[in-house]
Amino acid sequence: MARPHKSIPARRPPTRAELQRALAVNALTKPVTVTVGAAVAVAAIVLGATWLLVIALVTYAALATMTFFDEAEAERVGDRAYGKAHGLLASSGVDPATFAPEIRAQLDAARNEQDLIIRTITDSELSFADVRQEVEQLVQGLEGAAGRAQQLYAYLVTQDRSGVQRRIQELDSAGDRQTADALRMHATELGRLEGMLRAAYGEMEQVNASLRTVHARLVGLAVASKASGEAELVGDVRELRDRVQTLTTGLEL
Repeated sequence: MARPHKSIPARRPPTRAELQRALAVNALTKPVTVTVGAAVAVAAIVLGATWLLVIALVTYAALATMTFFDEAEAERVGDRAYGKAHGLLASSGVDPATFAPEIRAQLDAARNEQDLIIRTITDSELSFADVRQEVEQLVQGLEGAAGRAQQLYAYLVTQDRSGVQRRIQELDSAGDRQTADALRMHATELGRLEGMLRAAYGEMEQVNASLRTVHARLVGLAVASKASGEAELVGDVRELRDRVQTLTTGLEL
C-alpha cells in the first residue's frame, strides 16, 4: 500500500477575474451555442440570404449571454476552475497526486474516457450536449467517491492487522480473555473497512467499464448521425451517477 496522504494546505479560491474569464470562455464555446449559431450562418450562406448572418450573430450572442448568466453553469465552471487551479478535488478536499495506485488508476481511467467522449462529440455532426453534461457530472461524482475511498485507505494503511491477530493469540494464551475480545472487535471492524475499500475498487472499475460501453454506443450514433439514441445514453449515464452516489454514501465511516 502507498503511504497515507499528507495534510493539504488551505486553498485560495479563484479570483473574480479568473472566474469571469472562465465563464466567458464556457459561454462562447458551449456546444449548443456554437452549433445553433453555426447552423443559422450556414443556412445564410446556402440560401444567399446575408440578412440571416445578422440573425446568426444575434442568436449566438443571445445563447452565449444566457449561458454566461446561468447559475448552474456558473457553479460547474467555478468547480472546474477551483480544481484546475489547485490540482485538488473540490468535492473531497483530497490531492489526487497522493491517491493509492488502485484509486488513482480508476480516476484517471474515468477522466481519460471523458476526454475521449468529448473528442467524439466534438468531431460529430450532432451536439450530444446532454450526454456531455451527464458524463461531466458522473466524473465529478466519481472524484468525490475516490476522495472518500482515499480517506478510508489512508486510515487502513496505518493499521497492522497481522500484529493485532498475533496479540490476540498472545492474550488468549495468557488467559486475558477480556482484552483479547476487545482486540477481536477492533480486528472485526478493520476487516469490515477493508471489505468496503475492496468493494469500492470493484464498483469504480465497473462504472468505468460501463462508461466505455456508453462511449462505444455514442460513437455508433455519431457515425450514423443519429440523435434519436441520445436520450437512452443520457439515461444510462444517470444510472451510473446513481451507482456512484450510492458508493459515495456507503463509504461514510
